[in-house]
Amino acid sequence: MTDSTPLFTPPFPPRQTRPLTLSETARVMRDNPLEVLPEAAFELTRVSVPSGGRHVHIISGPEEMRSVLQDRDGAWRKSPLILRMLRPVVGDSLFTAHGERWRFQRQAVNPGFAPALVALQAEGMAAAGEAAAQTMLAAGGTADVMAVMNDATLGVIERALFSRSGALDSAEVRRAIETLFDDLGRVRFTDLLPLPEWAPRAMSLRGRAARNRLRRAVEAEIDARRSAAAGAGGGEEAADLLSFLLAARYPDADRPLSRRDVRDNVLSLIIAGHETTAIALSWALYLAASAPDVQERLAEEAEQAFAAGAPAAETLRRLPFAKQVIEESLRLFPPGPILGRRATRATRIAEREVKAGDIAVVAIFALHRHKRFWEAPDSFDPDRFTPGRRPQDPWLFRPFSGGPRACVGGGFAMTEAPLMLARIVSRVRLSPVPDHVVQPMMTVTLRARGGLPLRAEPREKR
Repeated sequence: MTDSTPLFTPPFPPRQTRPLTLSETARVMRDNPLEVLPEAAFELTRVSVPSGGRHVHIISGPEEMRSVLQDRDGAWRKSPLILRMLRPVVGDSLFTAHGERWRFQRQAVNPGFAPALVALQAEGMAAAGEAAAQTMLAAGGTADVMAVMNDATLGVIERALFSRSGALDSAEVRRAIETLFDDLGRVRFTDLLPLPEWAPRAMSLRGRAARNRLRRAVEAEIDARRSAAAGAGGGEEAADLLSFLLAARYPDADRPLSRRDVRDNVLSLIIAGHETTAIALSWALYLAASAPDVQERLAEEAEQAFAAGAPAAETLRRLPFAKQVIEESLRLFPPGPILGRRATRATRIAEREVKAGDIAVVAIFALHRHKRFWEAPDSFDPDRFTPGRRPQDPWLFRPFSGGPRACVGGGFAMTEAPLMLARIVSRVRLSPVPDHVVQPMMTVTLRARGGLPLRAEPREKR
């Protein structure tokens, strides 16, 4: 940004300035869990409060993050609440498993996210950006970019999973995921109680029906692939994520993953694989629409990059500013803004001792907006990610978490999002909808309450 251009500061949730009672916490958490974060979490690196016979430690500093997510990862499990929320949908899959079971499943999908295979998806990613741009323009002046991005990124993850798009009914899948997020992501009063991770958490009839629709759709793809492989006599398989899961074998028993295990992992990858990138792109488009000088720089860079006619994977290297915009979007609006961990034994957070059963609230949202570590922390400034300014400590910027359990698809997302952003902005001129109030809110991920409508008009070629 130039010195003469004021930075755009997007709306952000209010921060607590005093301790909340249990009933106040329940009310705030039900409406928007981000609003439970205290102002102190944006100034200090750890805030500890007693709760139900244990302590809850809100951590927002790089040293504390590294301690919990990497250095002492073995002393922490995902919090009981997160496991109780997710297991009814994705079972004991990559998202929710621990120990050797988690390591095996992670090793099974890792090859599918190798840089060489991700590069093969780049053309489809750029094409998805082109299609999304045309969808926005066809909307008649105003488009909900969050809905458009969800559809577009779902097609991308379908190709990565099944070697083709259209395998799933995208509208049906998106409706089912929205229903699940609304059903499972709403915090309840009982969620604040120190319940064990095995304690059931009821799903509504709508939630169960949505989950079952997703399961049936994925199971149909798994069965079709296995039938095709049997008919071909075990010939050459597609190098997609489903093929890696089907080929994986448990090392202790030399047996493949069960149909349920494959299904639950595919569901995990569908939900996370498109949601994370869709959120990053939606917020990036909103930020670019609200900062016209940024949008023009993006459009100019994109026009020059795509004009060369190079393969999309090579074009990506010509889009450094698009990558900066995505990174700044992920800093301000990380898809997973708050993570939860439970100490399984007495351990430490950095230099401070904690007891077994204590909870660490890993406040990535506060880390990314911390007053100690960032200049103008709540403002949009993509130039903070230029080579000379980007943070030197990698633990200051953790949009995909960190340590052994960091998001397996982080590299995939950072290929997909800049390509799609550049393609869209090269075709469409975006601007905010007058009088629309943007409200960031967390359900399972960080979305905008009521969507993100933007005005869209064709961009004239330069």
